[in-house]
Amino acid sequence: MKNIIEKRTVILYIILSILFIVVIGAIFNQIARHYVMNSYEDQLLSEGEYISQQLETTSVEHLQNEMRYYHNQFNVDLFYESEVGEQLLHTFDSAEINVLQQLRTTGAYVGEVVLIDNRLMTTYQLNEGEYITVATETLPLPDLSATIWWSVFFFSLFATVLLWRFGNRLYDSYVKPVMKATETTKELVDGNYQARIHDAPYGIASSLSHSINRLGRYLEYISTKYENQNSRLKTVVNNMESGVLLINEKGVTRLVNESFLQQFSIGDSPFIGEIYYEVINQEDLNEAIQQSVFTETKQQKTIELIDGRFVEVYLAPIKGQDGQWKGVVIVSHEITEIKRLERVRKDFVANVSHELRTPITSIQGFAETILDDDQIDEEKQKQFLKIIKKESKRLNILVQDLLDLSVLEKEGYSLNRSLFSASKLANDIKVIVEEPAKEKSLNLTLDIEDDLEVSADYYRLYQLALNLITNSIQYTNEGGNIRLAIKRQEDEMVLEVSDTGIGIAEKFQARIFERFYRVDKARSRHSGGTGLGLSIVKHIVEAHGGYIEINSQEGEGTTIQVHIPQK
Repeated sequence: MKNIIEKRTVILYIILSILFIVVIGAIFNQIARHYVMNSYEDQLLSEGEYISQQLETTSVEHLQNEMRYYHNQFNVDLFYESEVGEQLLHTFDSAEINVLQQLRTTGAYVGEVVLIDNRLMTTYQLNEGEYITVATETLPLPDLSATIWWSVFFFSLFATVLLWRFGNRLYDSYVKPVMKATETTKELVDGNYQARIHDAPYGIASSLSHSINRLGRYLEYISTKYENQNSRLKTVVNNMESGVLLINEKGVTRLVNESFLQQFSIGDSPFIGEIYYEVINQEDLNEAIQQSVFTETKQQKTIELIDGRFVEVYLAPIKGQDGQWKGVVIVSHEITEIKRLERVRKDFVANVSHELRTPITSIQGFAETILDDDQIDEEKQKQFLKIIKKESKRLNILVQDLLDLSVLEKEGYSLNRSLFSASKLANDIKVIVEEPAKEKSLNLTLDIEDDLEVSADYYRLYQLALNLITNSIQYTNEGGNIRLAIKRQEDEMVLEVSDTGIGIAEKFQARIFERFYRVDKARSRHSGGTGLGLSIVKHIVEAHGGYIEINSQEGEGTTIQVHIPQK
């Protein structure tokens, strides 16, 4: 059925051809009938005229003989009718009685030729009231029509077979390949570049098929190459830490990577193919894009986001080879950490300058006083020299702390790990801090787990504990308590320093490990602190792969726990 439907054009041509042959057959049949009847009519008129002139109606017997004679001579039938006496003579066979009845009922008009029962007849008037009708033999009209229609049938059959075979050959050789080529071309247009024509005949259709197959292979190659390039481009762009956004000349977004969406907190809503200011909810960025579009110049801008992050964007116009403006490319970098480091650097420089200026100013002032004033008594000079010594000692501690901090922050710094007794570490620290604690009447207690061995850098852990206890001594009022505890907790060594000092407000606890940060600046400076002790503690703990926990209540005291993993 499908094959017949596909070949409906051939079938249509066959039907049209048969209709054409039938119409031609009908026309030819009419022409042939007309020709035969004209021939018989001419002969009838000629013979009838002659017979009507030669007949003599002297007697019935004589007339009958003459009628038989002319019947045999001209192969015609005669019918004589006389109104006088109602005489009827004829040469018809008895089988043709129906013709006689029609002649008697209808009658024939003189001088007219009529067709009755496939026989041409005409009537002549012999005398007053006497008529002779001459009839031809039976015309071969049925046989003629049958011959013509049989010819039409066989010719139609021949034409059908011929057209069917020729049409099939034409269909298979040209129509079907063209249809297949059309379908394949549509598939190529729709993006199916693997579509091919597999049944390629010979001739022009074969050349067409091979050309389309070559086109398909070339499109497949170009498409695969483009997809690979596009995939590589997307991989590169999406794995860039910098954000990338491409906007065309109409302001429509054409390319964006995940970094850009994350930097500007753009959700999962549709982004590509949208107008940029409808999907970017950042006024400063939209203004920068608009300025770059209007001026067609490069732009650079630092944008502070709502959540406190900083993003630096670079905008550059895109121009084609003809110099026409094609759009804008935006590259963004998150510089929050850089901004933080800049602030830390500025604070560090300012704090270092301030911390250095104070002792240096004191040393310089008292030294100049001693040198310029010769009348200063010996006791005053000793007092000034003590101050100079104290400030120089403070300056030395500050420089040493800065050096320690620099070493700890240096990339590739490695600890000098060893296995040592926790009791030895606590006793060595107690020797140093016991005297300052007694001066403030502080109760210093040690709570060390028996036979506890610690794996760490002894010097750095000693420095860490000393800084914590020194801070506790500085910020604990006279008569208070300070406790140093070292214990094992699962796979960690926990060093805990607690005091009953002034405590730290919760809002300051997150910043106490920053360089030079002081909760009570006046008290810290008066005590001789550098503001770097807790920062050094933090870096030592991080170098050991540990962490710090702080629990402090303002006015009640502070507890700091240091957790060091034990290998």
